[in-house]
Formats: sequence, structure tokens, C-alpha cells
Amino acid sequence: MPTYFFDVQSQSGLVCLDYQGLDCTDDEAALTLARHGAGFTSHGDCSRNPQLTSYRFSVADAEHRHLFTVPFTDLLPDEDGPPPSRRRRPRSPKHRPSASRPA
Repeated sequence: MPTYFFDVQSQSGLVCLDYQGLDCTDDEAALTLARHGAGFTSHGDCSRNPQLTSYRFSVADAEHRHLFTVPFTDLLPDEDGPPPSRRRRPRSPKHRPSASRPA
């Protein structure tokens, strides 16, 4: 499943860089997930905190190419459930250097 990154931006710049990403079936699923807050926020959060209305998701693909932007003002109400997605787990290094042991 492809990975998408949901960076949070404000009018003045980057607020939160998504290092982990989310797995979505395709671009349309990533757009829908962004419109549901991508696990970061919700329509209700934006209603309670007016500062969030100036924020937006900048969604990028697995190669970190920008695909689209979703303003927090376009988030869907909380009763509409988001599509299923999975958080990526950090990959463990293939080779771990071993400590040298005295003979």
C-alpha cells in the first residue's frame, strides 16, 4: 500500500512535519483521509479552536512529491468516519553494527 505524508502548515509556514506517514490505497483515499483530519485533528477541534482554521494539510506521496492541499476549514464533520489507514512503523536497519568484543 502506498505511503502518504500529511504535513501541517499555517500561513506562516510548516507547523508539523509528518515523518511517519500513513498507508492509503490511492490518492483519493489520501484526500479523503486528509478531509477527516488524518488522525491529527478533527472538524470538532477546528470548531473549538479558531486558530486551526488557518492551518492546512500539505499531502505528499511516498517520494515526498506534493500532491494537494486540504485546508482545515474543509474538514468533514466528525460523524462521517474516515477511511481505514495504517500508520507506518519505523523500519529497523538491515545491518546493525556489532560491538567489538575482546578475545
